[in-house]
Formats: sequence, structure tokens, C-alpha cells
Amino acid sequence: MRRVTIVKAVANKTGLEQKMVARLIKEFLAETETALLAGQPVQLRPLGTLLPRRRRAKTGRNPFTNQPIPVPEHLTLVFKPSRRIKKRLNQ
Repeated sequence: MRRVTIVKAVANKTGLEQKMVARLIKEFLAETETALLAGQPVQLRPLGTLLPRRRRAKTGRNPFTNQPIPVPEHLTLVFKPSRRIKKRLNQ
């Protein structure tokens, strides 16, 4: 689902203008990004939680040449779904 589709759906359900809904979603995403860059988890109940996680350094391999490549320690984004969503997905 794309952002445009979400904007249209929310505008239709709430009666707000699409420009207002698009602005709200843009601000929501900006605040979410700010929190994640600060290392804070973002809880989106009842959907789940976005967490910044540190991955340790390791040695990877180039699949074409099979040469070892060092992969440095880095941060990645992890989504942990809520129990409710997991249950509904697995029904």
C-alpha cells in the first residue's frame, strides 16, 4: 500500500481534505524518523513497535567472487508486531 492510497482512504473515512491528511501523515513520519534516529523505540499500538537495533560486526562474502568482506557494526530498523497482529495474520 502506498502513501497516496492511505491518504485517500483516511480522507474518505474522516471527511478531511486530502491535503490535510497528507500533511498529517508527513508530520507523523517525520516525528517517527526523529525518534528512531535518536535511538528511541516507536510504539504504534495496536500494530507493533519499531526498534533501532545494533548489529555486530561480521565477515560477509561476495556472492560472485566468494571473497570475504568485512561488514562493520551498524544500526538497523526492526519491526516487532503485536500479539494481536501476529494472531490475526496466522488465522
